[in-house]
Amino acid sequence: MRTGDDIPELLAPAGDREAFLAAVAAGADAIYCGVTGELNARRRAGGIGPGELAGLCDFAHARGVRIYVTMNVVVKQAELAGAIAAAGRVLDAGADALIIQDLGFIAEVHRAFPAAEIHVSTQANVHDARGIRLCEQLGASRVTLSRELPLAEIAAIAAETNAELEVFSHGAICPSYSGVCMLSSFLREGRSPNRGLCAQPCRLPFDLVDEGGVRLQAPDRERPLCTHDNCVIDDLGPMVDAGVSAFKLEGRMKPAAYVWAVTSAYRAALDAIAVGADVPGFARARLKRTFNRGLSDAYLHGTSGNELMSYERSGNRGEFVGEVVGFEPEPGFKPRDGQQLRGTVRVRLSAPVGEGDSVELRPQGDPERFLVVKAPRDARAGDVIECFCPRPMGPGVPARVTKSVALELAAARASLSRNCELCALVRSIDDAPAMRAAGATRIYLDVIDTWPAPELLARVAEEGVTPVLDEVCREADHARVDPWLRGGMPAAGG
Repeated sequence: MRTGDDIPELLAPAGDREAFLAAVAAGADAIYCGVTGELNARRRAGGIGPGELAGLCDFAHARGVRIYVTMNVVVKQAELAGAIAAAGRVLDAGADALIIQDLGFIAEVHRAFPAAEIHVSTQANVHDARGIRLCEQLGASRVTLSRELPLAEIAAIAAETNAELEVFSHGAICPSYSGVCMLSSFLREGRSPNRGLCAQPCRLPFDLVDEGGVRLQAPDRERPLCTHDNCVIDDLGPMVDAGVSAFKLEGRMKPAAYVWAVTSAYRAALDAIAVGADVPGFARARLKRTFNRGLSDAYLHGTSGNELMSYERSGNRGEFVGEVVGFEPEPGFKPRDGQQLRGTVRVRLSAPVGEGDSVELRPQGDPERFLVVKAPRDARAGDVIECFCPRPMGPGVPARVTKSVALELAAARASLSRNCELCALVRSIDDAPAMRAAGATRIYLDVIDTWPAPELLARVAEEGVTPVLDEVCREADHARVDPWLRGGMPAAGG
């Protein structure tokens, strides 16, 4: 039997404050996040504001959770001095480690901050023991391995090296080598994945044609570069035995409910492994009812063929829960002006659904004609549910739950019960640092009747403070109130 000390770290993503709190509530051992305005590979995520980081670090540390900040893009020569300064700010705020892709930047950070803990990003594409040893020489203590490595190679690397080995365990997979991709840059000018702005063209449909324009690919392979999502929940035990130090979950672009669902599922699985038990069935089910493009552990077992690919679709597949068994037209309804016949679709369930769940109906022969209906009630496997449907659906059409109301409510309740925040209201921006030092995790600034001078707006954004505006805004107030809103920062009403 393994002990808790033998179980690797569970590392969860946080693209914004809400996802951060969800990860804590779900039982993450550590959280990785980017800081708005600093170098990171998910610039389109909401991010953690520079002024928020210190408070969130204190919040997490009080609960035994570590914080790693991503600075995982290539750093240009002209940016190096600023990047070093940014690393210093992040470390001063309380971050436990920096996640870095650029090997030169790793060396410079280690030189400037010898005590700083440095983790090498998967985008460095480190895939063998020689690469691990080089990273150690540069000052890194942990390496996130290339996502393409099979279990046997991970075990061999662990046997020959001393650094902690982190492995991406769940979520989106890039078809290129560990995310080092140029496709987005070529197809969308200025959208470099290695600068945090990937446009994800690999998820789009493409036509493969010969020099004569003849289409070569099969009809069901319209997305030749789109992969399934990674899922190793049934491989955790062998991965622990192989020497994995941390299981990393993908998802800094995902909402808080997704982060909670995936993190809590892997938390339950790892806790079961720690006591010699099997992975709980609810953990697998939770992953299927959370956004997924189909789940695969293909890389881990040394394969990367068709079983890894999601050729026919790139969106959420959800969980298969049954199929259509009938359609009844709405009595008295007469379609006109191009309208389709509407009515009630009957779905026989092979798995339970909850009231309000989103159920996707996607014809296999015409997948682009899919639609989503709402489950009218809680129902069990074997039941038949009747849903309003805006157009006919024939028998045999698969039904999938793509959004679970119960799961989203569970995520919200867990975050609320675990993450009660200490809030403070200040009347001067100069009081914000003292309130944060006293333990406040959210700070409001009373700006009613306060003119939004540019330097004050900049300071509020820097400190991550939420301005409290007039409860009622009259015409004469707009010149004072509107600038607080134009910056895109959160605001509260008085």
